[in-house]
Amino acid sequence: MTLYFDHLVHQVQSPENIKDFLNKRNIHTVNGGQHTMWGTYNTLSYFGLTYIEQIAVYERALFEEAANLPYTLHHTFKGDNERSGFSRIALRTTNIDEEAARLRALGLEVYGPDACSRTRPDGSVVKWKLLHFGEPGQAIDFPFFIEWADGDDERLAQLEASGAINMKQSITMESVQFFVQDAQATVQRWQEVLQLSEPDRQPPCISLQLPNMRLDFFEEEAATKMMLGRKSEGPFGVTLKDTERTKETLIFPAAFYWINP
Repeated sequence: MTLYFDHLVHQVQSPENIKDFLNKRNIHTVNGGQHTMWGTYNTLSYFGLTYIEQIAVYERALFEEAANLPYTLHHTFKGDNERSGFSRIALRTTNIDEEAARLRALGLEVYGPDACSRTRPDGSVVKWKLLHFGEPGQAIDFPFFIEWADGDDERLAQLEASGAINMKQSITMESVQFFVQDAQATVQRWQEVLQLSEPDRQPPCISLQLPNMRLDFFEEEAATKMMLGRKSEGPFGVTLKDTERTKETLIFPAAFYWINP
């Protein structure tokens, strides 16, 4: 079963402020909507079907309830003391029920799939299923899986028609950077669980390749130099490519947007 990179989650205080800032830096970002079952809302930066989600809490009680479920995005955010910055990645599948069975057979703790939805600003509803999983003592949380109700072609057409994807921009998302204490052990486990090909070991990182995205894992010495300081384990950077602009770095708390590095 093939897994595709879907999105990177950026925990922020104000999605509206992030949206305004990114649009001024020519990274097209739009309002997403509310997750009424979790008490969160978001803005979205699309690069084709891959995207970065800037997310925040709007209803504390709903969020606290959602954070009780292990291995969810909300559980991760709560466990990290609600720290701003990059938090998790999601991988896209068209076989989420089969993936759940496969992960359970590997001995992992699996929750879902669960039906989810979000109301867009125009009142329309987006639907998908989520699958969360993990194991005690894991170094960092695994990606969570998502299966969209609509197919890729239909979603792409909808996003283009709504203006969520800016057809005039040539920017693409190339890779995500992670800080881990033991890159070899983490990469080996992710490779096994996600059924990926052999990693690429080129210092200062070890990389795993998805069909549409590269995941780079750095240990503390290299990651600290890139992050201008130390942070907790997990994603800390995203690499973007734009043939129509020069090198630039956008710096947020525990989140770096590297453009043409």
